[in-house]
Amino acid sequence: MNYFFETLILNNLEYAKIVSEINTNYTKYKDIPFAIHASYGTDNIAYLYYFENHGYNNYNIYAKIEIGG
Repeated sequence: MNYFFETLILNNLEYAKIVSEINTNYTKYKDIPFAIHASYGTDNIAYLYYFENHGYNNYNIYAKIEIGG
């Protein structure tokens, strides 16, 4: 699949956590091609995860920004 942004590499645990959360809340993101998901990383720090939405369970996470700090 061709993505608009370069994929941000997350460790497997963090990637699985964020994708699971996005899937759980998919109705919130359903018709939004570029979205932001707020969550805690596996390091217990709050982040905004920026992703391309290509349909359910098909996301390109391309950035994460620490909230606050």
